[in-house]
Amino acid sequence: MKTVKRVFLVLIIVGFLAFLGGAAYLYSLYNDVAQEAKEKIKRGAIDSIVFSESPVFYDDGETVLGVFFDKTHRRYIEYKSIPPYFIKALVATEDKTFFTHPGFDIKAIVRAIIANYRAGRIAQGGSTLTQQTAKNIFSREKRSYQAKLKELMEALLLEREYSKEEILEMYINQFFVTGIGRGLRIAAQYFFDKEAEDLDLVECAFIAGSIKSPNRFNPFTKRTEPEKREARRLSRQRKDYVLGNMLEMNYITAEEYEQAKQKDVPFKQGKLGYRLNVILDYIREQLESEYFKGVLYDQGVDNIATSGIRIYTSINKEMQEGALRSIRKHLPLLDVKLSGYGDDVLKKRYEEFAEDLSGKVKTDLPFLCTIKAIVLDKQSPHLVVSWGEREEIIDYEGLQPVGDAWIKWKSGLWTNFEKRNVPDFLKQFHVGETVPAQYRDNTASPEQRKLILSAIPELEGGIIAVQGGMVRAMVGGFFDRFFNRATDAKRQLGSIFKPLVYAAALQLKWNTMDPLINEPDLFRFQSTFYLPKPDHRPESNRVSMTWAGAKSENLATVWLLYHLTDQLNPEEFNEVVKDLGLARRNDELYEHYAARIRDKYGIMVDKETLLEAAFIEAKKEIESDLIFSGYEKAIEPLRRLLYTLDTGLLDTEVPIEYQLDRRDFSRFKSLNTDMKRTYRNLKDLLARNANGEDPALKQMIQLEMSYFCLQYEEGGTP
Repeated sequence: MKTVKRVFLVLIIVGFLAFLGGAAYLYSLYNDVAQEAKEKIKRGAIDSIVFSESPVFYDDGETVLGVFFDKTHRRYIEYKSIPPYFIKALVATEDKTFFTHPGFDIKAIVRAIIANYRAGRIAQGGSTLTQQTAKNIFSREKRSYQAKLKELMEALLLEREYSKEEILEMYINQFFVTGIGRGLRIAAQYFFDKEAEDLDLVECAFIAGSIKSPNRFNPFTKRTEPEKREARRLSRQRKDYVLGNMLEMNYITAEEYEQAKQKDVPFKQGKLGYRLNVILDYIREQLESEYFKGVLYDQGVDNIATSGIRIYTSINKEMQEGALRSIRKHLPLLDVKLSGYGDDVLKKRYEEFAEDLSGKVKTDLPFLCTIKAIVLDKQSPHLVVSWGEREEIIDYEGLQPVGDAWIKWKSGLWTNFEKRNVPDFLKQFHVGETVPAQYRDNTASPEQRKLILSAIPELEGGIIAVQGGMVRAMVGGFFDRFFNRATDAKRQLGSIFKPLVYAAALQLKWNTMDPLINEPDLFRFQSTFYLPKPDHRPESNRVSMTWAGAKSENLATVWLLYHLTDQLNPEEFNEVVKDLGLARRNDELYEHYAARIRDKYGIMVDKETLLEAAFIEAKKEIESDLIFSGYEKAIEPLRRLLYTLDTGLLDTEVPIEYQLDRRDFSRFKSLNTDMKRTYRNLKDLLARNANGEDPALKQMIQLEMSYFCLQYEEGGTP
């Protein structure tokens, strides 16, 4: 009994000492946190953190490519202007006890501890709105229990210095909307094209419910209709969840709940006064992806809007500027060559992009000018244009680039723009009209810069420059914003793989003028068959690589892909095999080599493969015999003869596939066997009728034999 009492006493003492140690640790930690937060807790310091920026750097790590969430990416709203519905929706969704807790919710913390214990990791935070605000304001640490403890103490400090309303005001101005900005005003304008003060219950419920994962519910960032429909479905589902919480807390009436629940989220994308380029848009998309959100979350960053993170890219400044300059120089001229100049379509595009072309002299982009005079002097024809308070001339040299493209559209690619063509060209212009112009070299001094006529192309394009496996430049279109054609535009597979095939062919000893077969054919790899079907009739059965690229000849390109290594000698072929890892290694047993090639690349050498290899060699050997025998015309059909085809893949009623079916050696071999057997049967039948007992039967058999002989010679189907 005494032993039990001693043990109990020891446990009490140990527990008391542990309590004192824990209390001392917490007191010490609180003092440390308070000391660290001494300066940051001030209103001015908090404002600078709430309005922090996330710079994006070029590959040198020093030059800024752009900035997320700079001063143009926010519109502050004071607490008194925040719609009451939004405050209620936010509290009901994120922190139901916000107005009563001291900065933390002990019940939520206990729930999080239990959930984390079951998960074996920190899977749930249990943070209040105050804690989330504190996390965004004070320095962040990688997720841990100590970090959560510091966050709790920072929340206590925040609650001590500021009112609940002030804390909510901080939070509501800093939550992430999308790459375009943050805060309630931006969300209202972006999602619904209205001011925050005008938001109704449905709109408030949606924004409050989407704060933690805005991209998931955002139909504007989705590329396909099914994705957009799914985002709208999820947004309605989330809106209903928030409304349910509001009803449960008596923030809205049952009637308000029922009416709001029946409504869809009324998305209407608003136009903001600034835009990002496609690189920043692409980075924003990556940051919003589940992968990067997980990476940032593990580092204690769950709101990139106020994280102040520094983003480093592989984009090279010189290559990026060169790519953008190139597309803005060549697209307008190519568009004029294809479509002419001065029609109503161009004028509509001036209106569509008036903000971008508003007379500001921007790098590489045209700006709109007003024609003040048209001078048709033979020696010095020119346009006099003005914008703002400036007035300049576009002389013959300035008219020449667009004029040359125009004359090629009008009269043919072989014509050149000369001074005698200027009067005809200038007939398209009228005094008072608007035309785009730009400086030939924006980097030159003002007195050296040359003003040239330009165009706003309807034709679009994109550029991705890759070096060493890294993206060095990306241009999504002429204005380089909105839709990124470099990554999102749909294009035909043939258009993508042609340059890759031609580049490989040039490395493998092909010449741009080597003849390529441009006829329908069936291409086989192991047991897989591919029958390319172009969208146009080939103009020639033989074309060069240059022609195939210019005319987008799929048949010739696929044929070249199938014959890429034909120009190599055995030694060169072996080098390619080694580079691809397909060669047998020096210390590798044949059995291991065969197993590796089989398991990794799916290549198996069986009896059928050996027979096909022998067939290919036999075709080559027969060619010389055909030449010496005077059957040169048979060489080309022989070259196109395949060892075997899966005729089940072919519809022999279709002319192209019927022709392919006639190139199947295994089919000819089978027909040959059938014909010989039938011929022998007929011959035996004729021999048994040799005495002529039935002259009619004898004549019929002779005709059948003649028919089979004829079919055999022609290689047709009996």
